[in-house]
Amino acid sequence: MPSDDCLKKLYIEPTARCNLRCKMCFRNSWKNEIIGDMRMETFRKAMTTMPDSVETVFFGGMGEPLAHPDIVEMVRTASALGKRVELLSNGTLLDARRTAELLDAGLDMLWLSIDALDDGRYAQIRRNSQLALVKEHIVEFNRRRARLDRTVRLGVAFVVMKSNAHELALLPYFSTYYKVNEVNISNVIPTDEHTASEVLYNNVVDWGLGDPAPMESSPRIHLPLMDWQDPAAQEGLRSLLSTSMCSVYLSGQRVSRAARHCRFIDEGMAFVKFDGHVSPCMSLLRNATLYWRQKQRETRSHFFGDLAEQGLAEIWDAPDYADFRRRVRNFEFSPCYRCSLCENWEKGLTDCFGNDAPTCGGCLWSEGVISCP
Repeated sequence: MPSDDCLKKLYIEPTARCNLRCKMCFRNSWKNEIIGDMRMETFRKAMTTMPDSVETVFFGGMGEPLAHPDIVEMVRTASALGKRVELLSNGTLLDARRTAELLDAGLDMLWLSIDALDDGRYAQIRRNSQLALVKEHIVEFNRRRARLDRTVRLGVAFVVMKSNAHELALLPYFSTYYKVNEVNISNVIPTDEHTASEVLYNNVVDWGLGDPAPMESSPRIHLPLMDWQDPAAQEGLRSLLSTSMCSVYLSGQRVSRAARHCRFIDEGMAFVKFDGHVSPCMSLLRNATLYWRQKQRETRSHFFGDLAEQGLAEIWDAPDYADFRRRVRNFEFSPCYRCSLCENWEKGLTDCFGNDAPTCGGCLWSEGVISCP
């Protein structure tokens, strides 16, 4: 395998349980998924058998990490091994005691899922939760991290939809006031007809900007700064960006989205599900249903090993896993979202280039519209 093909960031799913029922959550499309907590012996095996190349241990997944009774011990164990430790939470269980325990255990970065900055809209999106409570927890977290003699960062993960896109302009103000260091914005995953109507990328996946490079004969278009609030400027830019007949530059920088690729593979990531199964990415962690342009796609989980049977380094180095990473880096998969979405896309068992599942050309993460911290 290539010398740079090493595991650098390990995602741990402490639990599949969650205390909220958010209307846009990927969990809503799960198919016959078992809900449970990671056993400590499974977690310890991940820690003791992971390659030395691992730099970051990230506690997240599809459940609420703070719902696991031993999450503080998990953070402490990963930190004691010299790893950078990050955790993604909805923030509702982050009371003063839990905040103090996590910081004392060595947490390096806390990510909070916040999808609305208006109390009413937040309550509509994140059922059983109140934004005011999360804000109180942020204030307490900031008060305690300011006392430390080390740097602890705070991030916000924001899922943008048609119904909350207008709040993007408020994020810089919110982030400054609450001392947020980083914001990760992702589009919503369309798990049903309602969330499909909320997506903001129905056309962007067709843009020629995804091509690795324009043809040599294609002109370069250099744009000046404009008043982007002006509807005329917005329409002109939209029309320009949706063509593949040119390359567009703004203030000397090319405006583009990356060619189809997998950040999980390119950046050396792996996921350990709560039951110990090891998956290469978030998309392949669960069986679920995806809706796109009035069609339905069944996504299937895919694992390359089980910690009950093998160590993590052994799973990572296995020939079938290494070969999968090679294929994904080359990304020789059908460009499903720039096509008519045939039966192959709907079933997800093979693609038009003859690849068997997992067929990554049908993945929204690879198109750059879905993003994880």
